[in-house]
Formats: sequence, C-alpha cells, structure tokens
Amino acid sequence: MQTLQQLPMPPQSGLLGHVSELKKPDIHRQMLAWIEEYGNTFRIKLGMKDVLVLADPAQIKTVLKERPEQFRRIKSIESVFEEAGLNGIFSADGERWKHQRKLTEPMFQPSHLKSFYPKLAEITCRLESRFAMLAQVGEVVELVDEFKRYTIDVTSLLAFGEDFNAIDKGETPLSASLRDVFPTINQRIKSPVPLWRFFKTSKDKQFEQSLNEVKRFVSSCIEKQRNALSDKPELADAPENMLQVMLSEQRQDPTLTDKEIVANAVTLLLAGEDTTANTLAWMAYLVSYDSVTSGQLNTELNEHAYETLPWPIPRLPITTAIMYEAMRLKPVAPQIYMESLEDNVVSGITLKKGTPIFCMLHASGFNPELFSQPKTFDPNRWLERGGASFSQLQPFGGGTRLCPGRSLAMMEIKLAFNALFKKFTIEPQQAAEEVIEQFAFTMSPVGFNVKVKLREQSKPKPVKSEEALSR
Repeated sequence: MQTLQQLPMPPQSGLLGHVSELKKPDIHRQMLAWIEEYGNTFRIKLGMKDVLVLADPAQIKTVLKERPEQFRRIKSIESVFEEAGLNGIFSADGERWKHQRKLTEPMFQPSHLKSFYPKLAEITCRLESRFAMLAQVGEVVELVDEFKRYTIDVTSLLAFGEDFNAIDKGETPLSASLRDVFPTINQRIKSPVPLWRFFKTSKDKQFEQSLNEVKRFVSSCIEKQRNALSDKPELADAPENMLQVMLSEQRQDPTLTDKEIVANAVTLLLAGEDTTANTLAWMAYLVSYDSVTSGQLNTELNEHAYETLPWPIPRLPITTAIMYEAMRLKPVAPQIYMESLEDNVVSGITLKKGTPIFCMLHASGFNPELFSQPKTFDPNRWLERGGASFSQLQPFGGGTRLCPGRSLAMMEIKLAFNALFKKFTIEPQQAAEEVIEQFAFTMSPVGFNVKVKLREQSKPKPVKSEEALSR
C-alpha cells in the first residue's frame, strides 16, 4: 500500500500547484506526457489539495462502476452547474441523479429513436444539400462549424420539437449563446477559488447573458409542449420529442420540477451539439490526410445505393472503424473528475474521503499494451480478427452512468459522415500539424478549414506523417 503523498508529482508551477496547467487548452496532452514520465498513477496539486491522477484502464473502469456508492463526480462540478441552474443528469449525483434519471432514460429507448428517425434523415438531407452548395461556390469553411449546424438542428428537434434550421440559416442568437456557456463552466470547475462570485468580469457577464438566453428559449419550449400535451393527451403515450417525454414523466411523478426539466433540456442541447460535431470533424480530419483510408471509405459507400442511410442503419465496417479510431486518437471527452465518498484504496493507494481523482479516459487509447503503434491512425486495427476491441475505450464513460445518448450519437455520426463522403470529398487548406486540439469541456479541432468538392473533382491527398496525425 502507498499513500497519495508517496506518489511522484510533476514540478509545480506556482503557489496554486498545477492549477495554471489545468487551465490550458492542451491539458489533455500534458497529462499524456506526464503519464509517459510518471506512470499510470501520480499526483498533482490543486492549491494545497493532493489529487490522484489515474490512467490505468482497469482501475478507471472499477472507479466508474462503483458510482454512485463509493465515488462521485468532483463536488465542484455539481456546485457550478447548480449555481448556473443547470444541475441535470450530467452533473447531479447520488439520489438526485437517480431521481433525474427518470427524466432522461425514456428519451433514448430504441422505439423512440426509431420514431424520430424520419426527421433525422430529413435533417441529414438538408446537410447534404449544404455540402452541395459549398462544393458549387468553393467556399472555405471550418468543418466543425458545419457539423455543429447539423447537431444543433438534430438536438433541438429531438429535444424540443423546434427546427432551428441552422444548416441553412447559419448562426442564431441561441447558437451564439451556446458557445459561451460550456467553456466558462469548464473554467469554473477547474478554478480553486470561485472569484466570479465576488467579482464579475466582462466574460462572466457575457456568460450570464448567454445562459439566460438559453434558459428563456427552453422555458418557452416547455410551455409550448405542455400546451401540446393538454390539447392532444394521446401524445403522452406516443411523444414526439423529449420535452413531451419529460413532461409526461412529471405527470407521473410530481416531485420532478420544472427547474430539473430546464436543467436537463439545456444539458441535452449543450452536450448534443459539441460532442458529436467534434467527433465528426476529427473523423474527417483523419481521413482527409490519409489517401488509403479515403479510398477504402469511398469503396464502402459506393456499395450502398442509398441517398440517405435507411433504418436500421447498416453497420458500415469502414465508417465504424474510422469512428472508433477517431474516438481513440481524438477523444472529445478525454478525462473525468471524480472524488471518493469514503476512505478507499484505488490501485494500491490509500485515499481519504473527498480525495479528488482525475481519470484519464483517453490514456487507454495510447496504451501500447492495448493498441499496437498507438500513435498511428490505422482503422484496419478494428477490422482484423482478434484486433482492437472497442471495450478498451471509454468515450461514453462507464458503469451505471454510461452516456444515455450514445445510440443517438452513433446514428448521427454515421448519417452525417455518409452525407459528406457519399458524393463529396474535402480539401484541407492547411497542413495536418496546423490543426490544433483545444480542450474546453470537449476537445475540438481548431483551424480545420476545408473546401468541399464533388468527389470526381477531388485530388489525391498526401499521406502525412505519423506524428502529424497523432497530434
């Protein structure tokens, strides 16, 4: 047995320990460098508090499985979300989480997703039309923004019954507000001192303004869907959107409050936009610099005669392998912050109650014992018999708190990726190494600018170095 204080620790960068490092947009990469130097267990400092950094995949799975009895998300997460009025299924813990789970679980049942599929396919056709227009005019776009237009349209229609049509209309005041919320929450979670509670900067004031804009929109949607349920009681048995599901659950359990519905609805809107769009952009990034994989993808998509993929969605082995490889190399949720609810032993290290544990979910993807040549982009590792296993990755978390929206995310990814590469190709406007990984609650590609072109007009893409693609 070891105590936490006996573990190695990277050099501190000031009186607050490693706080300044945690605020950097590439902290996920710094963590990987520290793992290589100090191993799968080491400690860092948040002010005067010692934090266990855990990178061993088996130990992380154990911690996640033992929620919510022995471990929980770090308390600062719930307090920040509660202060913002957004303490929903993502941030709540313990009995409160179990209580709110009633609101979200029914939304992602296969029967509900199946009934929503025609609308999802319609939005996907709209995305393909957008790509056709971009190919015609030759406009340079940041690809992640195009996918965000798609995911916000899908999420708003599925969650609220409202079609933003951001794909055609571009940015709306609401989508602009969404961009302000999650990054600020992420910074507040990692801050050892809640300075915003004593002095509000212009950024804090903008955050509050944006948050109020989002809440006003959600509240108006709740009222609209409540009226719809009153006018058509049969919707309770066959709901058309997630707000109707939640409001129907509230009728069965009056202890579920409007505040909780707002919190969960906003969480769906925020999380549904960023995570899936970033994964799609990273998939496109990796393929666009690899001519071999691009050729394999074209062959697979040519085998399907569908304009839009049908229900149930075909497995599409190459597309799926690219998705898994992107989730391994470019995970949009690379780490999760936990704490122990009681005195405990983790990976042979004794921990006191309340000790923070930073679980490096992305570390398994770079573990040479699990993946050969882990820094190399190689989708074929998922296609070989006895090859890589998706169970070794944790892009959706684990245990009882496994992301409830994972099935929807997989559907969106396959549909949108097919919409782009079925008829088009993309021409990056920069070298692979110029695209930056930025971690601000989710890890996104910054500066991935492309031209969309009809596939017949495409030019061969150079295969970039292993180092560039693993950045």
